[in-house]
Amino acid sequence: MDRMALKPMKRIIVLLLVAAMVAGISSCTQDQQKKEEQQHLESMMAILVQVQKNLGRIRQKEAVVVRLSSDVEGRKTQSAEQIGKEIYSNIRFIDSTLSASKNLVSRLEKENHDSKYRVEAVDRMTGDLKGDIETKGREVATMKGEISKLNKQISQLMSTVDVMDEVISDQESQMSKAYYISGTTAQLAAKGVLVAPGGIARFFGAGPVLANDFDTKTFKQIDISETRDLFFDKPSRNLHIITPHTKGSYDLVGGKNSSLLLIRDEAEFWRKSRCLIIVVD
Repeated sequence: MDRMALKPMKRIIVLLLVAAMVAGISSCTQDQQKKEEQQHLESMMAILVQVQKNLGRIRQKEAVVVRLSSDVEGRKTQSAEQIGKEIYSNIRFIDSTLSASKNLVSRLEKENHDSKYRVEAVDRMTGDLKGDIETKGREVATMKGEISKLNKQISQLMSTVDVMDEVISDQESQMSKAYYISGTTAQLAAKGVLVAPGGIARFFGAGPVLANDFDTKTFKQIDISETRDLFFDKPSRNLHIITPHTKGSYDLVGGKNSSLLLIRDEAEFWRKSRCLIIVVD
């Protein structure tokens, strides 16, 4: 077979190789798209579950408030004041959980709307949740109005539902505080949160580690009874929690450009550390 006869054969071989490469790239792209779509769906479902859980908690707290308020009449002053504090604490929980749920639903709506893997069913569920939250807000407003009509001691304690210091001591306030910070390794090192490893660890190329002591003034302060989700403008794969927090007490979910840390059990999440430190890649 002469050279002229070989040229068509070479062209066919080249074309077959190119076709195989294109098919391989297409397959990889499809696999990546399926993975991203699955991550988007899992993120949406995690937020939906959290909102439903929040609404369940609100219903439980409403039942507690109704029971407590029905026991006020005829109580001694000290007992009535204690009941007032419990009622107030439960209403604060309801308010903060409603607010957190509204924020979650808004983020869910935006994430799904902006995603190329938009799920219409999630849009419908988001609309339903908005309606549920608005209805619950009206119910809570009605409940507050009824409670404000209770006897003089409780009415004084409930004169404003938005001021914590009237019924909660400084000690209780301190117990509800927690702190969190996020940043790159260099940023956290500059703030004294991370330090270079010493001795053998440095020899083996270990990265920066937590400092034995650091100043929480550079951290953001939150109330653990009110904060059940934290938003980050980075995908979850770029976030690394380096402080000890019990697995199962939280979920870190996210889309392509942002993430949410959903705290499912506040007491358990903050039990081992009142400081949350997240390293961002």
